[in-house]
Amino acid sequence: MVGMSTGALEAAFGFTAADLPENRVGRLSAAQLSRMTTTRGQAQVANLVFGAIFVVILIIIAIVVLPGALAPQPANSSAVPPGIIVLVIAVVAVIIALSLLRTRSKTKRLTGTVLSTEGPAKTRARSVGNVDQLGTSDIYRLTVGSVTFPLSSQGQLAAFEEGRTYRCYYVKGTLPIIVSAEAV
Repeated sequence: MVGMSTGALEAAFGFTAADLPENRVGRLSAAQLSRMTTTRGQAQVANLVFGAIFVVILIIIAIVVLPGALAPQPANSSAVPPGIIVLVIAVVAVIIALSLLRTRSKTKRLTGTVLSTEGPAKTRARSVGNVDQLGTSDIYRLTVGSVTFPLSSQGQLAAFEEGRTYRCYYVKGTLPIIVSAEAV
């Protein structure tokens, strides 16, 4: 894999030469902080949408499923007892609530603190899935130092030359997110 210039790293990860000095001292630049704030807002909107969808599903279950389950059943009926249905709904609600809270707390941590790691680049790309059924999906990973980054595209992966030493600046979210990088 042929490595690219700093300009190509900038293009692949959406940072500028003006962002690098801020990242080197452990801060996001004003432009990067603005982009992270936008990302945080989008995550919160997604959480609200998923929460609303879950509430709609609960309402549908309450209107359609529970009345039939609560009706008297014949002695030899194999219907699921209403208590089991309510318990399953409660467990699912708790799991979703915990997931939404975890996601929300992770996006709140996307602050101006920038971490760095340095070392030779180790790149990995692989396809997952079944071509005959749903198709495949490509997964891209980059390891620099002790940190493994998920990458969103082949272009981001191609910006790194296998074995060349880089310093990657990143923020911690649910997964580490590269905000800038440079060859050293």
